[in-house]
Amino acid sequence: MQFTTVMEFDSLDNVIAFQGEDYEAAYVPQEARKILRRWDERSTHHEVRQVRHY
Repeated sequence: MQFTTVMEFDSLDNVIAFQGEDYEAAYVPQEARKILRRWDERSTHHEVRQVRHY
């Protein structure tokens, strides 16, 4: 079984403010670490653009 967590930020600066300079290090809270068997150490970031259809 696999779970994916999606977090939305307005800018890369906001990601860095949340996670720090090593913003690709996965954010896994201590509570989650207690129940998970494993997790990715690195995260991926994607830019999402909204396309308007007229």
